[in-house]
Amino acid sequence: MASTNQSPFYQRAEQDFQVATTDEERIVCLEIMMKECPKHKSSENMRKNLTTRLKKLKGGVEKRKKSGKSTKEGIRKGDMQCVFLGLPNSGKSTLFNILTTKGSTSKVSPHQFTTSKTNLGIIEFEDAKIQAVDDAPIPRQDKSIINSTDTLFIVFNKLDEIKELEKHAWKSKAKKIWILNKADILTEAEKRRIKATLKSKHKGLDFVMFSQNSSALEIKKLKGKLFSSFPIIRIYTKEPGKPASEDPMILKIDSTVKMSAEKIRKYFSNQIKSTKIWGPSSKFGGQTVGLDHKLKDKDTVEFQTK
Repeated sequence: MASTNQSPFYQRAEQDFQVATTDEERIVCLEIMMKECPKHKSSENMRKNLTTRLKKLKGGVEKRKKSGKSTKEGIRKGDMQCVFLGLPNSGKSTLFNILTTKGSTSKVSPHQFTTSKTNLGIIEFEDAKIQAVDDAPIPRQDKSIINSTDTLFIVFNKLDEIKELEKHAWKSKAKKIWILNKADILTEAEKRRIKATLKSKHKGLDFVMFSQNSSALEIKKLKGKLFSSFPIIRIYTKEPGKPASEDPMILKIDSTVKMSAEKIRKYFSNQIKSTKIWGPSSKFGGQTVGLDHKLKDKDTVEFQTK
């Protein structure tokens, strides 16, 4: 595929396509190239070529998924997933251990590449459970996880690390939250200088300062920031005459009553006689609504079956 007169993003994606090792990585590259490819008549053949390749690759990936075959061990993605990305000795594993519940820890040491594979954990915020993945440090990171996750926690210690980290995260469609780690060793003057530099040279970069000595309130704020990065709502279900579930169902924003029923069980919506709701989307507690009613965060839904 010729890259003449193409944007830098197209050219970078094309280069990554040539060295990609999995079809998932190639798909991400092709999607970027499609987005960056000019839409004038002279580039029609190039767009057709890209479309054909993309369709073929997606078909192959879908076929492997249905057959249960995979070229590598994968992680079953949760409703909300956050991946920790960083250079060696960035402190991302320490951050992972602070934010996740007990029993899900990553090894921490002063030596480089202590985290040799992905580690899974759970970050709890209010009544929500967020899947956390501590990826191996760059350059041993799992590219497919980075490109498919919902949110990236990009951990860095120095401003000059940002450029290198961007090289490994630019293709991901995830919400990116940059975490300046080990902030406790900085003076107030250094913090102000760093904030000013980030605002002037890295506009739009969503970042927070953190350290292993951060207070419980600061930890809660970071968890809240993470939770708000997901375009989801929490829905509680209940049976007639019984209390609502304590663990919420996770759905996308603007989901309907029918979608919540289908998440419980396929075709379950066909068995529903009536539905009552309590919460933000109801006009009053116990309102009867139809299957097309749009739900809001923290609604409670009661299904009565035929």
